[in-house]
Amino acid sequence: MRRIIGGGLSGLAAAVNFAKEGEKVEIHEKRENVGDQFHANYQVLLDSHGDAPSYLKEWGLKPKFTYKNVKTFLCCTQKREFTVSMKEALPLILRGGDNSLERGIKDEAESEGVKFHFKSKQKPKSGDILATGSYRTDMAAFGAYYENSDFPRDQFLYMHDERFSPRGWYLYIIPMDKDTIKVVNCTSRPHTKNTKKLLFKAIEKRKILSDIIDGAKPTGTVGGVGGAHFPKSAIENGILKTGEAAGFQDPWRGFGMNYAIESGVLAQRALSTGGDYDKMWKAQFKDRMKADIARRGIFWIFGNRAFEFAMRNVKEGDEVDWGRINFSGWKKALLYNSFYSAEMLKKSTMDYW
Repeated sequence: MRRIIGGGLSGLAAAVNFAKEGEKVEIHEKRENVGDQFHANYQVLLDSHGDAPSYLKEWGLKPKFTYKNVKTFLCCTQKREFTVSMKEALPLILRGGDNSLERGIKDEAESEGVKFHFKSKQKPKSGDILATGSYRTDMAAFGAYYENSDFPRDQFLYMHDERFSPRGWYLYIIPMDKDTIKVVNCTSRPHTKNTKKLLFKAIEKRKILSDIIDGAKPTGTVGGVGGAHFPKSAIENGILKTGEAAGFQDPWRGFGMNYAIESGVLAQRALSTGGDYDKMWKAQFKDRMKADIARRGIFWIFGNRAFEFAMRNVKEGDEVDWGRINFSGWKKALLYNSFYSAEMLKKSTMDYW
């Protein structure tokens, strides 16, 4: 019997793939259900090219869940605001609660014969997969829900303003349903303790936000933390760590779904085939990790000036192709190598990204 400790995305992805290989598997989850660590909210799934189901299928998953593709966004730098469309749609995935990605994969897992044990706290042992989530606080997000039916339902707002999201982090607005929007601020250490205060300061001081909120009181709040600490090895005493339990997370923007899903499946493959898990995840994540860390270094050093520079030629109504905006070829390699080294030096001496 394969054992997985933790019922997040990485544990669920591993369980489904074990079961499809004909292996018996059980998940031990300390909460009452999967996805209970979140209030219902939408999060970005990267590297899916606007087609979330196809991406999940590549990793052995065919869940039913709620998502929406958005191509229009209101872009806010510290100096200006403009609406653009993206060449490639951005998939927003429902996390937490009914119809979420977690519940969809759980239903798929149960149909494949996976056994779930809820309110179960088990100590992992050799041969188990540990998928219990973050053990560090390197970044934080705090959000508030507001009743608002005027904000376009097919649009989201993305803002870089260091007065509220220091050193290159960001604030965003996503419509949740026809009557509600969610406003979220994201920061990293050493600013994580002030994330909530900075969110409400942004709503008060930044006119475009105060106009959208229009004096309304929040109907609810949501918050969370994440950790990014890429290890030399994700195996400890024979236990394979996945997702944020291993430290797999995007230190630039805090996007972790891809790392979670892919590391869960790679751990399953390693155990099922006798493969080397560390070699597998390092091969899968090497280029992505380096790019994420390098971008964090760029934004740490230059802050919002980096975003202003990237968007310098983008005008109202333009279609944005991120691949063309970013550097490529030898310039990209030189830039990433330099800032990757600088950021890793900072991390090793100051212990934060």
